[in-house]
Amino acid sequence: MLKVLSLIAAVIFWGLLSLTLPPDIFPGPVETVKALWGEIAGGRVGTDLVMTMLRVVGGLVLALLLGVPVGVLMGLNRRAEAVLDVWVMIGLTVPSLCYAIMAFMWFGLNEAAAIIAIAVTAAPSITINIWEGVKNVDTKLVAMARVFEAPRATIVRRVLMPQIYPYVMASARFGLGIIWKITVLVELIGRPNGVGFKLFYWYQLADMRQVLAWTLLFTIIMLLIELAILKPIERRIFAWRPEVAV
Repeated sequence: MLKVLSLIAAVIFWGLLSLTLPPDIFPGPVETVKALWGEIAGGRVGTDLVMTMLRVVGGLVLALLLGVPVGVLMGLNRRAEAVLDVWVMIGLTVPSLCYAIMAFMWFGLNEAAAIIAIAVTAAPSITINIWEGVKNVDTKLVAMARVFEAPRATIVRRVLMPQIYPYVMASARFGLGIIWKITVLVELIGRPNGVGFKLFYWYQLADMRQVLAWTLLFTIIMLLIELAILKPIERRIFAWRPEVAV
């Protein structure tokens, strides 16, 4: 209920703010929704939205495949941590625009290059999250498993991984937020379709209604993924965790 009320308050604030500015500078929610509905009714949304979603999902999967193993390795092995720490920091420092430009120059203006650029940009952030998660593992549980002579594979699967899963889930949600933004940038500079491409197209035509309409579409899809997919998965996986009451 609080989430719904906060969204309603945001829409009201948007509408009131739009009254203080010309419509071509800052359209209100009604004009923006009309513009978005016009795009949807005209069949001009489906292809671009599907292509963006494919890039987001592909980039997220590849970023997790890169970031999670490296983060686990850094958390478990001091030598790996010492060697990889600086490279993870470098990965975080390099702007996403640089990754996008280099990927397109190396691999061409294709989907593979776009997904690689998206994944490489998000992977360092995921690595850090997993790395910190492994460092916070309860070592007493690991020691107890060793006392009972549990095999190393069993310790990793039954003791280590359940403590890391919350960080993996947090990394997925955090990475998704980063990847949405990177995908728009990648589409803007190197793809002929997608939400980012449409945003840049309408920016060139100085049509603020359409810019806000596509931004609104992007936001709605993000909220649907968060509330309808990620939140239920998180509740199901971590139903065993007690609530913290202060």
